[in-house]
Amino acid sequence: MRSFALLFALAVPALASAQSGIDEVLVYPGGAQVTRLASVAAGARELVLNCLTARFDPDSLQIEAPAGVNLGPVQLETLPRERLPECANSPRDEQIRKLEGQRDQLAAESSALEASLSYLKALGSGEARGTPAAGIAGTADSIRKAAQDALLRQAQLRRQLEDLDRQITPLKGERDRLAEANPQWRSLRLRLSAPREAELRISYRLPQAGWAPSYRALLDTASGALQLERLAQVSQQSGEDWRQVKLRLSTAAVSTKVGQGLPRPWVLGIAPPRPMAAAATLDSVVVAGVRAAPSLRRAADAEEEAESFDPAVFEGTHATVFQLPGRVTVESSTQRASLTLGGERLQATVLTRVQPASEAAAYLVAEAEWPAGAWPQGPMQLVRDGAYVGSSTLNMADGEERMEIPFGRDERVRVQVLPEQRNAANTGFIGSRAERRYGRAYVIENRHTAGSLRLQLVEVAPTAQHEDIKVQATFNPAPTTQAWRKRAGLVLWEQPLAAGQSLRFSADYLVNVPKDAPVTGLR
Repeated sequence: MRSFALLFALAVPALASAQSGIDEVLVYPGGAQVTRLASVAAGARELVLNCLTARFDPDSLQIEAPAGVNLGPVQLETLPRERLPECANSPRDEQIRKLEGQRDQLAAESSALEASLSYLKALGSGEARGTPAAGIAGTADSIRKAAQDALLRQAQLRRQLEDLDRQITPLKGERDRLAEANPQWRSLRLRLSAPREAELRISYRLPQAGWAPSYRALLDTASGALQLERLAQVSQQSGEDWRQVKLRLSTAAVSTKVGQGLPRPWVLGIAPPRPMAAAATLDSVVVAGVRAAPSLRRAADAEEEAESFDPAVFEGTHATVFQLPGRVTVESSTQRASLTLGGERLQATVLTRVQPASEAAAYLVAEAEWPAGAWPQGPMQLVRDGAYVGSSTLNMADGEERMEIPFGRDERVRVQVLPEQRNAANTGFIGSRAERRYGRAYVIENRHTAGSLRLQLVEVAPTAQHEDIKVQATFNPAPTTQAWRKRAGLVLWEQPLAAGQSLRFSADYLVNVPKDAPVTGLR
């Protein structure tokens, strides 16, 4: 195969034309590579393709020909849509023409009924004067029935015409919007030498296309069966429809940053003394005499907040490509086409998690091993026991060892948060230190009528970040871990809770701090 890139683009009138069609499209998260096939006859010296979208990148144009076919210069001509009326033949135009044809037929029938009604009126008036008295009743009844049928049919036609207008109006609006967004077409002319019949591959890149992943998680709480479906939302506004094309989706994202510069050197030095601030600002944070800059605190807060058909899957070194089976159609539109990329059947552990510090409520969580393959971050619909419960986000890069998917609130688990007990006292030499005691207690009740649940209760315990702050904690019963997910201060109880059973959990904290130190976090 020989390949030939675009040499130059000139405005030269087209002298010949040929038919081509889009055969394959490779879609990235921020663009697409479109491949067309064009046939040339034996002995051809020139290939001209009209009705190409003017939105593709001319520098990305590539033409491939089989061995023996010589390729010459390429010329591109950009023309206004008015110059190429034959290009306005999209499926949207065909729909509009079909609906307008139906409307014309109904309008003609309505006009014919109107004429027949006028005739019946005239006929009734004429017959009434020349008909014997004995026959007037029968004639009037016949005219009345015919007029009634015509009026009923006319009312039906009026409703059908209104329905057609409602269908035609948005199609015309979409067609006009696309025409306004794509006011030009391109014509491609290629000089070549083809000693025999051949097929050329013409490819170019489009920035007005992309795809995004989405997911659907279906959980059976009784068996723990978890079905994770992978979907793709594909959209393109290139100005040309992709009809019956081979579609591939790649996870490789196009980025303006493709490399790194040199790292900054690590320089040590002694900073000059800073003048003492007159007063502390409201934005500053003081912990045992140590002040953190407001900008650092805000940056840390921002970082925390930031916190079918089965396709063929090709795992590359740096990206995954999904090859959809068969051929699909994606129109140039603002609407997204939803395509299925297969799924994964997993066995999940169903947990009932309670976090009293956040909310006195219990939520179901499905915990399972991460599925194999590429699962880019995307929105996920949640279906529990056949009922839609909400949406979440699937993110395999969140750093957790196992996948956790929330499935909404468990209304049959009662969470009772008892009033917190607090008291304070001075200790040490002449009261140089202060003590504060905190007592918390929770009662969890399983109101399900049958079966047991696996309960997880997460408690937020105080943690000291300075050597002068001492914290003693007492838990009842003993927790499973005091560093859940390897995070200090997250205490976890995990144990079964039978139907109709209730459990009490308590946490007592003794916090000892210097009496005059401005300690944050105390309540």
